[in-house]
Formats: sequence, C-alpha cells, structure tokens
Amino acid sequence: MEYSYLSFFNLKAPPFSLVPDPALFFPAKAHLESIEVLSFALNQGSLISVLTGEPGLGKTQVVLTLLSRLAKDIIPLNIYNPALKPHEFFQALFKELGLESEGLSFTKDEVLKRLKTFFKESENPKKYLIIIDEAQLLPDETLEELRLLTNLNEGREINLQILLSGQPGLSEKLKKPEHAPLRQRISVWEVLSPFEKDELFPYLWFRIKQVSESPEIILEKKLEKPLYKWTKGVPRLINKLMDRTLFIAFVKRDKTIRKKYLKEAKKTFQDVLLEA
Repeated sequence: MEYSYLSFFNLKAPPFSLVPDPALFFPAKAHLESIEVLSFALNQGSLISVLTGEPGLGKTQVVLTLLSRLAKDIIPLNIYNPALKPHEFFQALFKELGLESEGLSFTKDEVLKRLKTFFKESENPKKYLIIIDEAQLLPDETLEELRLLTNLNEGREINLQILLSGQPGLSEKLKKPEHAPLRQRISVWEVLSPFEKDELFPYLWFRIKQVSESPEIILEKKLEKPLYKWTKGVPRLINKLMDRTLFIAFVKRDKTIRKKYLKEAKKTFQDVLLEA
C-alpha cells in the first residue's frame, strides 16, 4: 500500500515525514536567521549558545543543519539523554570524548582536572561542542555544572563550547535567580518562530520536490487558509496534516490535493494529536 501511495504521486519517499533531515531543511526566514546567528557565534567561540521554541517548530532540524555549517575543527558531542544527574552527565561526556572513566568518583575537582589534562595533552587541539537537545529536561544541578565546564577555556584558546536546545521550559529554568552566573556565559539566545503564511506553499512544494524530480501532484490553492489556521505555521503539524491528506487523495485516486481532503484528514485526528 505504501509503495502504491508513493508511485501514484511519483515520489521516491514520503515528502512530509516527521523525521528531522538536513536534506529537507526549508530556509524559512526565522529558521535561517537562527542558523546564521548561531553559526557565527559558535565559529567565533561562543561559550554557551541557546535555541528555544515551542514543540514542533523544527529545533532539531535547525541544529542538524547548523552542524553542517560549522568550522571543521569543531567536533560535536551529543548528549542524547538530558535528564542526567551531574555524575551521569559527566559519564556520558567522558564516553563521547573516548576517555576512560572507570574508578572515577566524578567529583567536580576530579572531572575538571581530567578534562583540563585531556585538552592540554591533545596532539591536535580541537574545539568540542556539547550539544544537548530537549535541554529543558536538564536538572538544575546539572545546569550549574555546565557553567563550570566553560572555565576550562583559557584566554583565546577555546576547548569546549555548549549548545542548549529546548522548549520554553528551558527558558524558565535559565531565568531562575540561581542560574544568573550561567546566563552571564550565554553569548547568543535564539527564539525560533513558526513559518509565516506566505512561506506555507513554498514549504509544501520544497518538501515535495526534494523527494521527486517530477511529482504528479497539484495543490489546490484553497488549502492555504485552513492549513495555516489549523497548524499556525508549525512545521510538525503541517507535516502531520499533509501526510494524511496525501493518503486520502491517493485513496480517492485524485492527484489534486484538495481542501475537502484536508478537512477530512483533520477529522481523522483527535485534537490532542494535532498538538505539536
């Protein structure tokens, strides 16, 4: 059935997949500006950079695209589980760096000395970028450890940088009085916005043409107003609705994606499923 769905519209892959992919990055104004600002800041040695935004706006997509634009001497270190206590966080960091951690008690002093030695003894000095997605899940005590890590940088020699990406809950945490010293280390704080209305149709065609050289699809202009109204320009919601709408058009054996199919698609979702 899936093969028939793709072949019917002459597509190589689903155009509205929810999986983040740098190849499917659409240069919306807000997203492009955030990437340019963050890229400049990190390449210039920003200690801590922050990206926040509501769920579904494409923060992960922005981060993945950003990584492809950084200087080659910046090595990404991904911390995939942000809900870590300090000693667990350092264990994950040491693993990413390829450092032996057996026998370490992971006290602050022990960790900082070990990392400082690692950077000094490195034959080919590099910059490491700790990337923490869904950073709103970081415990407060672990956030404080991030500030201490920036102390490993001396003068103009930048060894370790940090990029935090998360939902509005991250903003709330960072604004707490106890995190004032951490905030002072933040060089750039970008807040991601939804697509503008005039970016909606260009986005749809961009996604479609990325998975087909000659798509057999017609988008009815009447789609624009209700699609933007129901999704408010949030990419994940656009993808959810459009993927279901294309399937309904396929079932109807119609290569024109019509407003009535969009309405039918919306009815198949419970309201909670149309939240980002």
